[in-house]
Amino acid sequence: MNANMQTRTTMTKLTWGLVIATYNREKILPGCLKLAIEQTCPPSEIIVVDASPHWEATRDRVMREIAPLASGLRWVYEGAVQPGLTQQRNQGIARATADVVFLIDDDSLMYPTCAEEIMRVYEADTQRAVCGVQASLADEPPSEMTIADDRKQTGWSEKSRGLSANRLFQLVWRYLFLMNAEELWIAYDGTMPQHLVPDSIAHLNVHPLPLFHGCRMTYRREAIAQTQFEPMLRAYAAAEDLDASYRVSRRGILLEAVAAKLHHFNSGSSRLSRYQVAALSALNQAACLQKHSNNIDRDRRKFYLLTARRILAELFKDTLSRRWSLPQMRGMITAWRLADRVFATPASELGQWYPNFQKALIAGEPLPVAAIANLEGEPIKTN
Repeated sequence: MNANMQTRTTMTKLTWGLVIATYNREKILPGCLKLAIEQTCPPSEIIVVDASPHWEATRDRVMREIAPLASGLRWVYEGAVQPGLTQQRNQGIARATADVVFLIDDDSLMYPTCAEEIMRVYEADTQRAVCGVQASLADEPPSEMTIADDRKQTGWSEKSRGLSANRLFQLVWRYLFLMNAEELWIAYDGTMPQHLVPDSIAHLNVHPLPLFHGCRMTYRREAIAQTQFEPMLRAYAAAEDLDASYRVSRRGILLEAVAAKLHHFNSGSSRLSRYQVAALSALNQAACLQKHSNNIDRDRRKFYLLTARRILAELFKDTLSRRWSLPQMRGMITAWRLADRVFATPASELGQWYPNFQKALIAGEPLPVAAIANLEGEPIKTN
């Protein structure tokens, strides 16, 4: 018996559970769940937290059509106590019992060996240095997968796929268009945590990551349960994945398992306009910095510099996609104008104030004044 085979036979067998937060995705959710139970390494539990107004009907369909295909599997399908991606994910994590939780999106479609490849990494990590493992993205859904949903139109980025191998394009894509999570992130501690890949998993096809992409992340349950997703990001949770993965990375290493394939469908059932998404993506970052930064003066400066770069990036993306009203650029300008309100609110009060701020911005209503801001004149309108 060779060394690798002997090591595998002595590995501790771990369980994994799927935790899905969903909202009005009844067309694609059953496919996501069916692929999960058909994994070569099947889950021990599936937990769905549904914020849809008709969630009971979707639950009944899933329990009637999908659940009987996986005998012995623990199913929890319940309504959201507090609608919102971060609250729903935290609700599901609290109900989980498996060693590892898969927190993929409701339109993420796992290839048959995705879970097996991810669990191989956790089980080989005898030092428990790995806190999270991310799947790698596949361009196409698993073979013979029929999808009844509509795909979101992603504009110019779809045209970029044929250019992705070009070195110059990669530099433009990352540093001018800012289409890279690392370029958009401001570390709360000033720098990113540095971890070494443990020797016990060095032979596996993995590489370290600073941050995770929300559609394909998995964590050791205790690591994400102790960290939790940021609960103040309620109305729209842009950057919740970056925030949570960064805070988990303080505890241990994050990796991507190259052989673990998953396709993110990008369902077309969008809730917000491009303008709102752009504005909140930046304002959410400001709120997280105000709450978690260990040097807010330093990080406030970084935020405004980054937002200026993002205004330019969104102008280019809007123009190349022929969105002549420039919704994403306008959203980023709105974030620049309103960020002072976020930074003026004490961190201890953000949990109550910021969700109302988000809701008002989405509704186009006058925004609440920051708790200690000295703001004069009429409330700022958002559109």
